[in-house]
Amino acid sequence: MSVRSYRLLPLLALGAFAACSSDGTSPNTGLDVGQSLKFTGAQDVKLDGGANGAQYFVVLANNSTDPASSQSYTLVGNGIGGSAADFIPQDQSALSLSPFSRAGTTPTPDASFEARLRARERTMFSSRIPAARAWLAQRNASASSTTIGSYSITRRDGAVPAGVKVGDTVTVNVNGNDACTNPDYRGARVAAIGTHSIVLADTSNPAGGFTDADYQRYATRFDTLVYPLDTDAFGVPSDIDQNGHVVLVFTTAVNELTPPNADSFVGGFTFARDLFPKVGTARLPSCDASNEGEYFYLLTPDPQGVINNNPRSTGFVDTMTTAVIAHEFQHLINSSRRMYVNNANDFEDTWLDEGLAHIAEELLFYHEAGLSPKSNIDVSSIRASEQRRTAFNLDMVGNAGRYRSYLQKPSASSPYADNDSLPTRGGAWDLLRYLADEHSANGDKVFYQLVNTTLFGIANVQKVFGTAFPDYVRDWNVSHAVDDVAPVPAELTQPSWNWHSIFPPLYQTSTYPLKYTVMTEATSYSGTVIGGGAAYYKLAVPASGSATLTLGGQSSSAGSHLQFVVVRTQ
Repeated sequence: MSVRSYRLLPLLALGAFAACSSDGTSPNTGLDVGQSLKFTGAQDVKLDGGANGAQYFVVLANNSTDPASSQSYTLVGNGIGGSAADFIPQDQSALSLSPFSRAGTTPTPDASFEARLRARERTMFSSRIPAARAWLAQRNASASSTTIGSYSITRRDGAVPAGVKVGDTVTVNVNGNDACTNPDYRGARVAAIGTHSIVLADTSNPAGGFTDADYQRYATRFDTLVYPLDTDAFGVPSDIDQNGHVVLVFTTAVNELTPPNADSFVGGFTFARDLFPKVGTARLPSCDASNEGEYFYLLTPDPQGVINNNPRSTGFVDTMTTAVIAHEFQHLINSSRRMYVNNANDFEDTWLDEGLAHIAEELLFYHEAGLSPKSNIDVSSIRASEQRRTAFNLDMVGNAGRYRSYLQKPSASSPYADNDSLPTRGGAWDLLRYLADEHSANGDKVFYQLVNTTLFGIANVQKVFGTAFPDYVRDWNVSHAVDDVAPVPAELTQPSWNWHSIFPPLYQTSTYPLKYTVMTEATSYSGTVIGGGAAYYKLAVPASGSATLTLGGQSSSAGSHLQFVVVRTQ
């Protein structure tokens, strides 16, 4: 959301109050609407109702950087009364035109396949990265001399050499499950060649699919849209096959990854095995199935459902493929630069790698919608033109759905969990967007820093955003509840998006998806929050009254990561 103008009283700092004042009573907040209090660990706090009554949000955020570090709590309120109204959506009419948002009519993306693929890469290839870097350096050195070994300066070990022409047929391994064994070699016709792209069509693709004009369109879209967007944000990929291009393979092998009659689908993938050599060295085991180059593998149209009885119309494939390419290109850039440019010795943690890939989808949306970050995009902004609505439905509705899944399970979800679930992906993307908006002087250029480093995971993020990162996690968790609800300070907002406006019409519901509990008088609530997550409570205090909240139930308050945040919203 955008920053609002309001009368700013001092924002009370973390730990500003002890559990009790000197006379043994609870501290009296006296908060104006939009003000907040932040504490660490067990506390008593007194909340005033004012002349007309008041409403408050309580957020219990675990800002530990270890998602396995859970914090338990109990919460009791005395003096609670009046109505704690639900969020009031601005608009409940339908928004989405996306095939991914109409349950029961079209399949949804299958994130589990990519999760398994990324895990397989890290397990099998991380230890091989230094040796692969030495292999490429030696090969490049050999290429500069015609007298070293048997290397020919015209030799190309990759599956697609530099001199291919439209109409040529090459052979590529399209196996998306096995890394270095069981290659699935397919003949593939060179259907289009662009400045940065070579488009291949599997010769076994079903009839009625894309035409050569369609393939040329994809080459052009990659060259003029996806390539400049992703390389500007993350960096230029390697070119280990020295053909000057990224290869896009439209193949039935991707269709085959989806089981028969499924309600989900795999849209495409890139596989780090292609960045390793087919022929090993004394230090580096061979990867016989590698294509030795930079590749994407993409879903192909199958109008009759020849493959596993899963029909895929040309229109359906066309609507989702550009966003898939933008997503997978980030993975390719990240992996190849870590290996051959940045001299890192491991791949990026999956949560951060996926979060950045979903950022690539968001950047594609901004470009296609003619919008920009930090403009507090709401439902009216999206509906302002067919161009914007189409861009949202093609490029952003996936991020919206994953973020929604995070909000529905906030205490059991973490943006940096080691599980690659939909809530983790949604949280990781939204956290990166929040950090870029609120805590980066360079805006979206900060994503380049996250890719171009030898660090990974939490250490990478803390290097870029500083040691205050745990506090940012706390404030980000608070923003889910209060952004665009009250005139809160900037650090509790999400400047790019007004999700309270977007979610109700997107899902045709009357409520915002954040899971929270409305507190009642003298009721004890308890729970557990994992690192990076939060629990949410809402309460009302009657006019001229006061309420006392007591947070307890923690085994070690002195070392607690549980942040007790109270925000007055009405």
